[in-house]
Amino acid sequence: MTTSSWHLSKFLSSKDGNIGMLFAMMIVPVTILAGGTVDYGRVLSQKARVQSAADAAALAAARPLQATDADRADIAVKIFRANVAGGSVAMRDPLVTITGNVVSVSASASVSTPFLSLASIPSMMAAAVGTAVAGDPIDNVDPGKICLLALDPNSDDGIHLQGDNQVNYAGCWSHTNSTKSTAINANGSNARAVGKGHCAVGGYAQSHETFSPLPKSGCKVVPDPFAVVGAYVEGQTYQPTFGRPFKAVTCKASNLDLKKGVFTLDPGRYCGGIDIKAGATVKFNPGIYYIDNGVLNVQSGSSVSGTNVLFYLAGANSRMQIIGGGTTDLSGRHETASYAGFLVIADADANRGGESNIQGGGIFKLNGTIYMPTQRIEVSGQGDVNAQAVNVFGMIAKDFYFRGNGVFNTQRHTGQGKVPDIMPVTPIEGIRETVLN
Repeated sequence: MTTSSWHLSKFLSSKDGNIGMLFAMMIVPVTILAGGTVDYGRVLSQKARVQSAADAAALAAARPLQATDADRADIAVKIFRANVAGGSVAMRDPLVTITGNVVSVSASASVSTPFLSLASIPSMMAAAVGTAVAGDPIDNVDPGKICLLALDPNSDDGIHLQGDNQVNYAGCWSHTNSTKSTAINANGSNARAVGKGHCAVGGYAQSHETFSPLPKSGCKVVPDPFAVVGAYVEGQTYQPTFGRPFKAVTCKASNLDLKKGVFTLDPGRYCGGIDIKAGATVKFNPGIYYIDNGVLNVQSGSSVSGTNVLFYLAGANSRMQIIGGGTTDLSGRHETASYAGFLVIADADANRGGESNIQGGGIFKLNGTIYMPTQRIEVSGQGDVNAQAVNVFGMIAKDFYFRGNGVFNTQRHTGQGKVPDIMPVTPIEGIRETVLN
């Protein structure tokens, strides 16, 4: 055998490198198998998201008693959009089918599958159908005044309770424009909200029997009662129904810091805020207090009082923090005064998306309307707020967050006192018992 023939025979019979070749051949199928599991998990996750949104949309659309089919279809699309907003996978508007008292919402999303694309499967559909059946009408609902109005249609927590917080508005309603399935929600085992009613454009979620009576979903939107164009109208500039108060050229005080002692303040422009600390007793004379780019801060252990007053918060850093523990007794503008009925107004650009805080304790009385269209109002602490009756108190905000173990009381107009009731009436309509099919 020649040398060349020997080398050829040796090469053909050699098994060296077989494992490497086999491994190279296995890379693609192993990647498809392992990565495909990841891809399929994403598809299942999106399917659950589509199903939840479709269910919420169907329930909300079927519930109103007097709505037309066109109204129901519009409700379903809006609720679906709100519940899938912000996700990683874009969703097309659902197909809404209405047959008598049955509403079906069909939706799907195309989910990319980068690993399965190696097997020529670039995407998979995550589809779901939500079907709701409406039954008998629920007892007639007695409309009434709103004490708490949450304006943000996209808030996950339009009205939220947790901990052991107790919220009382027995003579009036809470209402949220949130279209989310958790527009009204609670997770505290002992949290409790008792009112004439609780209403959400979207849905509600509670792990315990927190709300009494049971919240209503699929309610109508309540437009901002103090704006021609509300803060949440897309593509348009917020336009209040009132003008901004006069802003003085000079500041009555800058970064006012009030410590131990007795003080009397007059209306005017307060630049950088007003900080009232423990041991300070402050009386606000009647008028308008323009808080320019600062905090109205009332700390525990202080004492504040004032009647026929308005605190107007303007500037990016303007917010309110009122902590009980001393004496807080503030009453808003009288019926014959400018800004009648208001106690606090926050400009739409003041601390936008931020929050203002109220903490109970001591003697705590607020009389009038607090209006903060783009701020969350958080209520916390261990004491009471408005445990002593006042003639009217209500709040309008981006949304509301109640925590802690205090007691918070709102109050519809008693027909007495000089501060008028300017809160809106709830647009409650008849609704039907509705279940998923």
